[in-house]
Amino acid sequence: MHGFSQTHKKVYFVGNSYTGTNNLPNLIKSVAQSTQNTFYFESHTPGGSTLQQHATNQTVLNKINQGDWDYVVLQEQSQLPSFPISQVQNQVFAPAASLALAIKNANPCTMPLFYMTWGHKFGDQNNCNNGLTYVCTYEGMDNALYNRYMQMAQSNQSLISPVGKVWREIRTQHPELELYTSDNSHPSLLGSLAAAYTFFAIIYQQDPTSITYNAGLPEQQTSILKNIVKNV
Repeated sequence: MHGFSQTHKKVYFVGNSYTGTNNLPNLIKSVAQSTQNTFYFESHTPGGSTLQQHATNQTVLNKINQGDWDYVVLQEQSQLPSFPISQVQNQVFAPAASLALAIKNANPCTMPLFYMTWGHKFGDQNNCNNGLTYVCTYEGMDNALYNRYMQMAQSNQSLISPVGKVWREIRTQHPELELYTSDNSHPSLLGSLAAAYTFFAIIYQQDPTSITYNAGLPEQQTSILKNIVKNV
């Protein structure tokens, strides 16, 4: 195609089942291919993993130290960043900083990319019952996650993939679209596709409405996602 330059990106995903469910990296690859871009990825996403575990995991550190990544995606366990700030500073911010530093030491051109996740569908009921009142609702939990992820990105001079913010807009404007699986936490295919579109826009700096890949979902739904990603 005249005037269209193909971009190749290489990305290492460090996270857990929020990345692994529906194979998010592979969805991003399909999205990239539909816009004539190429995408190579590797990932380390055991269920329930925390940044604290990743920051001391030699497998993860060896991959980071290869130094040939465009981005290393960092995704925390889904509840931890919404916990009280003293706990977050030790258990989330410290390992996030340690990982971001390892990434930049391996290659100053590699950009850490924080994967902002979303509030559970009805809030975090377990911790709500333990007296953490602001996580009792989706909005309260989601606000906390948003603030903490923004803080992590800013303090580590890193990028952010604002998937949680995209989900918030979808939930607000189109509550009929189901982003969750039946556990009210993990993403449905539609939820993962919203994440894939968001990552595409950040990684390639291209207009998400140019994407033709829709994972077999109705065009009516996927075009809503693309427009919201573009606006956010």
